[in-house]
Amino acid sequence: MKKTFKFGWLILAIGAVIAIVGAVFHGVKAVEFDGLKVQVVKKDRDIQKTYAKKEFDRIEIENGSGYFAPVDLDIRQGSDYSVSYSGSSRFEPKISYQNGTLKIIRGRNISGTVSFDFTDHRTKIDSKLVITVPENVKLSTLKVEGIYNNLDLEKLNVGVLELDLNHTKKLELNEVTAERTDVDTGIDAGQIINSKLNNGKLEFTAEADLDLVVSGGELNNIKVKTEGRGRVYYKDGLVLNGGSTQLADIEYGYEYSDDESDSEDVDDTEPSPDLDADTITVKGKYEIKNTNGAIRVGNVTVQGYRLTNKHGKNTLHDQQQTNGGTLEENADQADVLTLDNQTGENTVK
Repeated sequence: MKKTFKFGWLILAIGAVIAIVGAVFHGVKAVEFDGLKVQVVKKDRDIQKTYAKKEFDRIEIENGSGYFAPVDLDIRQGSDYSVSYSGSSRFEPKISYQNGTLKIIRGRNISGTVSFDFTDHRTKIDSKLVITVPENVKLSTLKVEGIYNNLDLEKLNVGVLELDLNHTKKLELNEVTAERTDVDTGIDAGQIINSKLNNGKLEFTAEADLDLVVSGGELNNIKVKTEGRGRVYYKDGLVLNGGSTQLADIEYGYEYSDDESDSEDVDDTEPSPDLDADTITVKGKYEIKNTNGAIRVGNVTVQGYRLTNKHGKNTLHDQQQTNGGTLEENADQADVLTLDNQTGENTVK
């Protein structure tokens, strides 16, 4: 009973504070508490700003309060160092330069702040942040985290590429070279064009259908992993050198142990993506794994193939299996492409 009374007094106290704030600020307005300080949320405006030019070889972008206002982010090669912003005044990024590092916090630092934004000022204005780097500059690190509408990286040379994106509608890498790659992102669509990504991972974890295209360039010792459903394309001269591609979350998805291989109910699983590869080159041992989606490859420069399937269909040129098994062609060579499936289709044209 005492706990109930205490809770009731707490609710009354909160109501009293809100009532007082409403009276002081002449009606219902967007307010927030910064510690014990009450302040009115300023009305949002559409602004354009260009920030002071300074040299940097490292970029770090943090989300801050930008979680509530996704922005377009464009980082590309340009004639000089520059940072510009257009969009919401309320979520203008905080820009600082520290020992060769360009550090950006999107929006305000909301640590210790409680907001009652009743007027929805946060989402009305589209925003864009553009960063340019001179042609001869190699960034030691490019680190980006947060939520974005579109994220475009173009003509960049990077030591460490680190992208940790909660959700992004579209990610595009065009002519990007990275010595070490650490990408973990939920995206709806992605394009990697004529880029050379080395030593690391590309993980795509969006719940929505994924549409990923990797065109030209190289993936060297890169582990690619997708979750959910959708389609993946490898094409236009892409070189796969070491690493692997996993088209479903095997740990939580579908993978039968040997004693389950005769089960009649083999299709009770979430759909996994399809992969189509055309006009690519494979160096070393490379494996593409799937659960129940299709893997279709053609015009591949490689010495040998190995197709394995639990219950699905294998087609290796003129060889076919309709209920699981393994097919091989020159599988003892140095450069071999392995297609591993559970109930989907493996096809080499």
